[in-house]
Order: sequence, then C-alpha cells, then structure tokens
Amino acid sequence: MIHSLKAPWPIVPGSYRLGSMRSPIAIVTVGQAKFDLEREHYCIMGSLRSANLGIEKIIANVLSNPGIRFLIVCGPEEGHMPADSLLSLLRNGVDGQMNIIGARGQLACLSDISPEAVRRFRDQVRVIDLVHPKETADTIDWQDPTFDFDTSRMDELREAIAECERDNPGPYPEGPMMVALPEPLCSPLDWSMVLKKQVDRVSGLMLRMPSEQLLTTSDDVVVSPEFEVFIDPIDWMVIQMPSLLFYASMKKYLTGQ
Repeated sequence: MIHSLKAPWPIVPGSYRLGSMRSPIAIVTVGQAKFDLEREHYCIMGSLRSANLGIEKIIANVLSNPGIRFLIVCGPEEGHMPADSLLSLLRNGVDGQMNIIGARGQLACLSDISPEAVRRFRDQVRVIDLVHPKETADTIDWQDPTFDFDTSRMDELREAIAECERDNPGPYPEGPMMVALPEPLCSPLDWSMVLKKQVDRVSGLMLRMPSEQLLTTSDDVVVSPEFEVFIDPIDWMVIQMPSLLFYASMKKYLTGQ
C-alpha cells in the first residue's frame, strides 16, 4: 500500500538515499557506512553525526511520511554518541527543556522540535537497535570516516529488515505531520564543520580571556531570526548557524552556564 504524502518528500535535505515508498523501514547509520542493500528493503537510509540537529532532521522526515513504522539504527557508536541520543529519545523522551532523557551524547537537546512532534515520533516508529560497539574512546572525528559492514553485521541487518517487513502494521493512522525546521541562508555540505568552527572559536575566546572576565556574560545580537544570523558581542563576529536556539545551548554548555 502506498500512502498519501505531501510532495516533495523528504521535506528536509540531508545525507540520505531513497529506496522504495512501499517499505515501512528507515535505516540510520552512525557515520558513513559502506554496504549494498536492495532499495526495496528500505524507504530511506541516512547517516547520523550529531545528537541534536541530525536527530531533528530524522524526526521531520519520518513524521512527514506515515508509512515509516520502523527505525533501524546501526553501526559503531562515535565519540559524541549520536546513536545513544537517538535511542534514548525513543526510549525515554525529553524533559521540559527538550533535553533527551538519559542521553550521554554531547548537547543532546532538540531546540527546534516540539514536545508533540517527539510524542508522535516515539509512537509512530519502533526502534531496532543494531548499534555495536556502544562504547567509544570519547574522541570526535570531524572528518566522519567510513566503515564497512562485515558478513555478520549484514546478516543481522537483513534479519531485522525481514522481521520489520513481516510485522508492518501499515501507515500511521493520523497521516503526515509536518515539522518546520530553520532553513539556513546557505547550504554547506556538512553543518558539523560549521559547529566545530564555532566550538573552536568560543573555546579560544575563553582561553584568551583574563580570569576576572570569564564570569562576564553578554547576549548575542540577533540580526535575522529568519536566516539564523547573529552578532557575538565578545568578538563582533557575524555568524550564521543552522539553529540559533541550538547555538545558544551549545554556548551555555561550553561556558559552563
């Protein structure tokens, strides 16, 4: 059965491949996985690199397609633990500040998603956890290296897919739910590098500050909420981010507020 969708779909761009609209399965790989899988066995397959903005994109695209009823998360965990954050979201939800409950990932917060969208996401999909190993060396590789699926991992993935196809309950009865995420002025290939640059900038500013100024706070000046552009009054940099709310959370995290 092919369900009704609002074109175009997916509604949010990202690092993904499209398969068959008849499939109830979305596959999330941690980082860049290398394996061959017939397109009829998945609806969409993409990579996850962050515990926040990447998860928001997954939520937006899944909710806009009620035919997706299973989310298979696979691959080895990475230093900033995005898989742990996604799995924790599906198991535990979020708190009042939209922090993912129980997540060990860095900045595991969903600044631009509503609690209702989280509730619907958790109700619409059943998660299949194929992430291993789950522990990391606590290092973050911003270059996002690729990894290969060996025979045992592929067998595990195919078994999970077959089970999902047998248990498919059909499209979610409430139909598509549209989630609007901030649209950046430009479209860099990888927002993780933009975030890394700002982490380095804020950290560098803190290291250069005299100790008596470290407790001084100053509010960023928003230039354009529509295009997510602001001025940081500490160094008067004009900056665009994929999400102003997320940047505010990141800066509080880095400055210990």
